[in-house]
Amino acid sequence: MMFNWFFAENITEVGNSWFDFYSIGHICFGIAAFTILSLFYTIPKKKNKTPLLSLLGVFVISFLLFIGWELLENILFIQIGWKFEGRVDSWANIISDILMGIVGALGSWAVCHWLFDKNAFWVYYLFGICGFSLWLGVFMIMRAYYYI
Repeated sequence: MMFNWFFAENITEVGNSWFDFYSIGHICFGIAAFTILSLFYTIPKKKNKTPLLSLLGVFVISFLLFIGWELLENILFIQIGWKFEGRVDSWANIISDILMGIVGALGSWAVCHWLFDKNAFWVYYLFGICGFSLWLGVFMIMRAYYYI
């Protein structure tokens, strides 16, 4: 009860607190977005060609996707009735959701940088799939907890 402004403890606080169970979903989104977009870097690099995007470019596009998602979620989804509980997120929640996406993307970037130089192309994408799946599982468990 004491930290409701920071961590959502019940369903009515989702979207109003800094962090809620959807925050983990944004980490998943960050991992997935960076991993998928990094194909424009890793595939040409593996074939000894000039990459279409640098990893910084992949990160910037990922960051823009996170901002775009929050706009989509809090404008369009509200209008068509798809938004959770039909309410707009607080500014604190929007900012933390973007930051959680950045955390996921930076984690993927760090692993890509660490592994790709060691010629472990497939390991990086295995990390992306496993990381996304793990966080998705945690998200589903936490979401089920809120609905009990």
